[in-house]
Amino acid sequence: MVNNENITTFVQRILGCGCPEEVFRYIECQSDIKINDLAVKNRINIGNRLLIYVAEVNESAPVSRILPLLCDAGKKDRDSSGFNRFRLVLAADILDDIKQDAEDIFKAINEDEKMHLHVILKNSIPAFAN
Repeated sequence: MVNNENITTFVQRILGCGCPEEVFRYIECQSDIKINDLAVKNRINIGNRLLIYVAEVNESAPVSRILPLLCDAGKKDRDSSGFNRFRLVLAADILDDIKQDAEDIFKAINEDEKMHLHVILKNSIPAFAN
């Protein structure tokens, strides 16, 4: 069962989403899915307005390879599903290794003001399911 309170707290406090409270009345969270042959930990729908992908990155999933693919997939998913915004969350054990690289790559490939990147520690993500 989805823990809407944890998801709402994560989206508002960790990601800094300023969506109105009524948007959080509908939350859908899918876990461990494949998007373009990439493993995505979560695909979260907030009020049919905000789409979030949470992907874990490490040595076996290098940022330079997966970031462009996830951005492209997220943008297509957002547009075809009628969402307003897309947020890609990259979760890592150690930020020093990937944060700057991810931000540089994202800046170079993204020209869409309705697409955002967040690079955070894995342990800052709460349990999305009870």
